[in-house]
Amino acid sequence: MRSIQQPQKPNAGNLLPASLADTELDHIERMIQFVTRTQGAGSPRGIDAGYWNKRLRALEQTYDLVATQRQRMARLFEMLERGKHDRQGGTVETATAAWCAL
Repeated sequence: MRSIQQPQKPNAGNLLPASLADTELDHIERMIQFVTRTQGAGSPRGIDAGYWNKRLRALEQTYDLVATQRQRMARLFEMLERGKHDRQGGTVETATAAWCAL
């Protein structure tokens, strides 16, 4: 009987260094800003918010990110979520907005 190998979950020992993530994070950040600005006109060639969400998740699992990079990613996830709710006509109260309201 042949066993099926499960993909290994990354740990700090096999993650890429944070310094290599900045270029990819910059690109994803610019594209998310573009996608959220042009959401009313539709996303070009099927590259929508879901695609960029997956790219962010992959980056998160591939690199050993530092705190500032994780904060940038949190803002980008928030932008994607806000854009999703804006398209549905709702509003989103983010954790940051809730904290500022205190």
